[in-house]
Amino acid sequence: MSTVKPEVEVQSFLKALFEGYIEESLIFPFPEVSDETKETVQAFSDAYKDFDAQFIDSDKIDAEHHFPREVVKGLGDLGAMGMTIPEEYGGSGFSAAAYCKMMELIGPLDASAAIVIGAHQSIGLKPLLLFGNEEQKKKWLPDLAAGKLVGAFCLTEPEAGSDAGSLKTTAVLDPKTNEYVLNGTKQWISNGGFASFFTVFARIPSDLPDDRKVKEIVCFAVVSDPNADLPGLTRAPEEKKLGLCASSTCQIILENCRVPAFNLIGGVGQGFKVAVETLNTGRTSLGAGSVGGSKVMIKLAAEHATQRKQFKTRIADFEIIRHKITRMVANTYALESMVYLTTGLVDRKIGDYSLEGACCKVFGTETLWQNINDALQIAGGNGFMNEYPYGRALRDSRINMIFEGTNEILRVFLALSGIKELGENLKEVQVALKNPLRDRGILTTYAQKRMKGTITQDRLTKVAPALAPEADQVAKYAGVFSNAVETIVRKHGKKVIEKEYQHERIANVLIDLYAQIATLSRTTATIAKKGEEKAAGEIAIARWFCHHAHHRMVGNLKALERNRDADTTAISDRVYEALEYPYDLWS
Repeated sequence: MSTVKPEVEVQSFLKALFEGYIEESLIFPFPEVSDETKETVQAFSDAYKDFDAQFIDSDKIDAEHHFPREVVKGLGDLGAMGMTIPEEYGGSGFSAAAYCKMMELIGPLDASAAIVIGAHQSIGLKPLLLFGNEEQKKKWLPDLAAGKLVGAFCLTEPEAGSDAGSLKTTAVLDPKTNEYVLNGTKQWISNGGFASFFTVFARIPSDLPDDRKVKEIVCFAVVSDPNADLPGLTRAPEEKKLGLCASSTCQIILENCRVPAFNLIGGVGQGFKVAVETLNTGRTSLGAGSVGGSKVMIKLAAEHATQRKQFKTRIADFEIIRHKITRMVANTYALESMVYLTTGLVDRKIGDYSLEGACCKVFGTETLWQNINDALQIAGGNGFMNEYPYGRALRDSRINMIFEGTNEILRVFLALSGIKELGENLKEVQVALKNPLRDRGILTTYAQKRMKGTITQDRLTKVAPALAPEADQVAKYAGVFSNAVETIVRKHGKKVIEKEYQHERIANVLIDLYAQIATLSRTTATIAKKGEEKAAGEIAIARWFCHHAHHRMVGNLKALERNRDADTTAISDRVYEALEYPYDLWS
């Protein structure tokens, strides 16, 4: 692992990790929330809990498949729709950490309410907040903060989901009126049934070649009167969904919908960047919601396991149940550490936290799913009954692994983002090799990195001594990871972008590295604050989690070289040809 730091300031901890750098200054000390922020969030949490208890009947709205519009208005009056909006525009100006803590609370109380708030705030109005000009912000943010306007994010189309570059919706400028005319269909739009502020992504048709089509994509604020639809904008019937039944999801159909040129957000050709950066910032809050849901499942599982007896013994004392409880707690602790380490990066204005946010989303949504499944299993037959909360929790949480980029696409994103950075550096080295005397600085740095990476490893010097073995192990495998990815890039060259079996393994190792590093950073802070004796519980969790993450990493790294990928392709090909299970024993 290289100790040679890049000449420019590191803007992404995980991208630097691909290149062999552990930038400890970004992850130590673990972010500490001020007492003032804690008090503010606590007061807001108490107010929200009271509102939820009084006005949100989760069973009723889930059964009726309808989120009452008066509750949406009440959320606006409460201030829940403007948490992230700066105070000068009428919002609360919450930090990323404070907002995520609120979403951690809101999600378990009622998942459909969390969608109303999150679709509005995490993504719906976020392009305006990130890329809008001052005039646009002054015009719309106050009403968005008050809930008078409700936001919806309109990117997905029937033929363009994760592939945002394939948008078919068009925007054609009418120079006579200085308006854009929008035509197209947006699909699965959360809040679509009652939103009045639509962030719409479209394409300005041109003669650009296919590889530059993203330059045509633009972003618009399509704003209607809350009490009357905009001409040319139609809301299709509400979708009937597996979960989140009370939330509104429908198609938005644009037919010669006229939008003033003033409503263009971010400028011509910037739409793809607006979409990507909006989704990058929204993913961490999905991880936060998964923390909240996981904590509820741990509480339910612990209560049931300690009360239920079988064979005259509490089921809590059976080792198989103990393992489930420990896995639930350790994974939740790691997730919580990842989320609030990432919000610390966001609040410090670190330049790029896209990979960290994606890790939170993937690890978080899969952790929640496993935790609900474990809690249901511990509950036994009760878990399968609708009078208990497990069924709705399963239904409501399943979409999380699809929301804001499927976990499969995000794994590819994690791998290729790091590979891109590494590949560009390797190009620089290849050029330098043609003129080694002129470019000896580049080659010296690269040689040092290779020697350090293959012979020695950096240490995580700021981890508490009680966790030194875990810290050394993580540093070692960070070095192995960097070298392994470089080997994959050299082996496949440009074709590396097609190697999704390898992308998944690379992403899984990266997620486990980040989870361990976040856990070690947090536990170190706890030890510094409380001392080893009082931090014994968290030290045990960190050791347990790092042990299991280590075994996962070893398996994934070995599989980069030795695997059954050819068999995987062959088996799937046979199924695709038959379009069914082709090995029926009785046929």
